[in-house]
Amino acid sequence: MRQTRFAKLRTRHDALHKEWLETVEVQRLKRPIAYSMLAATVWETIKDEDWILANGTAKGWAKRVWEWKPERFFGGSGGAGLGYGLGASLGVALALRDSGKVCVNLQPDGDFLYVTSGLYTAAHHQIPLLTVMCNNRSYYNDEEHQEVMAKVRGRSVESKVVGIRIEHPAPDFAKIAQGFGVYAEGPIAEPQDLGPALKRALKVVKEDRLPALVDVVTQLA
Repeated sequence: MRQTRFAKLRTRHDALHKEWLETVEVQRLKRPIAYSMLAATVWETIKDEDWILANGTAKGWAKRVWEWKPERFFGGSGGAGLGYGLGASLGVALALRDSGKVCVNLQPDGDFLYVTSGLYTAAHHQIPLLTVMCNNRSYYNDEEHQEVMAKVRGRSVESKVVGIRIEHPAPDFAKIAQGFGVYAEGPIAEPQDLGPALKRALKVVKEDRLPALVDVVTQLA
């Protein structure tokens, strides 16, 4: 009985995984960059390393397209509060600094804006953390909620972006990071530019044992 259930689950998982990889290919050239493409490109960059994901999942796509083993994922914020990602990632990277592991932070932009000064901590203490900004220029979780509630209340959804979109101006996270002394590239919106930028940033983290940030402009969801 157990083996039968396991076989069914395996078949279902394999089918889903095939669909996810097909989605990556369909969305590979999207501009701004699709989350599926972002996760797949990060995976291609780190898959041969001894890595750990300290924070974030790129809207779940890291869980879908990366190959997972025990002790590869630190977890997430239990309360889903904003400002968690960078501090938690720095803690993981600091704890593992002498292990040789590559610590990765898939960092949402809205969450990051609460704790930008953490980049100073990263630079000052030379904490080797690879931060990949998932920069959709929106507090999008709240944007989705605003739309749902507007429909429930019979109101227009046009104002759902007020106070939610992070634009006019859009923060330049690479310049912010550079201002704190962190190696950074971006904003990157062209799919063909992403892989090379990630490889250069990985070299800084892996060989120089210093923090690096790649700012990636993404689809909203």
